[in-house]
Amino acid sequence: MRQNNTLPIMAGLLGAIIVGLSFLFLKNIVNEASALSILSYRFTIAFMAMTVFILFKIVKVNFRNKPVLPLILFSLIQPVLAFSFQTYGMKYATSSEAGIITALLPIFVMVFASLFLKESTSLIQKGSILLSAGGVLYIGFMSGVEGGSNLIGFILILLSVISMAFYSILARKYSEQFSPLELTYAMMGIGMVMFNIILFVSPDKADFSLFLEPNFILSILYLGVFASVVSSFLTNYMIAKMGASRSGVFVNLSTIVSIVAGVFILNEAFYTYHMIGTILIIVGVIGANMKGFNNKSLSNKGNNVIHGIAVKD
Repeated sequence: MRQNNTLPIMAGLLGAIIVGLSFLFLKNIVNEASALSILSYRFTIAFMAMTVFILFKIVKVNFRNKPVLPLILFSLIQPVLAFSFQTYGMKYATSSEAGIITALLPIFVMVFASLFLKESTSLIQKGSILLSAGGVLYIGFMSGVEGGSNLIGFILILLSVISMAFYSILARKYSEQFSPLELTYAMMGIGMVMFNIILFVSPDKADFSLFLEPNFILSILYLGVFASVVSSFLTNYMIAKMGASRSGVFVNLSTIVSIVAGVFILNEAFYTYHMIGTILIIVGVIGANMKGFNNKSLSNKGNNVIHGIAVKD
């Protein structure tokens, strides 16, 4: 049993590091190119990378005789809405704040699961949900009062997290028709098409001269290949082996990574309210994942989602 858990745990740790550092790379280029350009480049690279994997038979997908509408619905929420909110939000929020707010994702998933999928939670978990929500709201309020951060950034990142959580609920209902890789590939493809169309009709113009700058190339390749594709594979594997409830805690490790990266690499300020809010969120998330969560309906579904990626148990 110990041997069986080693690889999923390693996948979870590596995935958390990749996701946590994605805020750093996004913040690194968000002022060099328009948000639409970044989204267009990111998902074009992600789709091309997955296409290469498929052509070389590293992974397999099959969309024959399967409905297209669920894929479109999934992809309009994640990645189109979720990543749009995230990318625009990073123009105003710091990497640390974005990572802290993202820690609320499993809490929103649990709340939405209770409302829409009728999954029950214990009294301790309900209190933990309120504790984590209070930590996020506290950071958002103090960011505008003490830290001087733009409240718009906080709101946009929070909307990104809500979009990811809402997508996960839809995926639990519809993903039985598609494999995890098929959903991921469709998300990358539809994201690429949508963001390129929006970029084409918008006042923003693609600046391909940015691909002559090593800093931009490194950041966009990281976002497209590692943060979009590799992290998806790692998350898929981890949850397939461990289940969503046990895997949920790993999502929040990305918060710590983003805070450390923001402070020590980008030299971002770290205020006392960041520490207080972080403690409230982490304690709340741990409490929300304590024994007592009714996992019966979740296991019967056979499919779970975390961080916007659909997987099968």
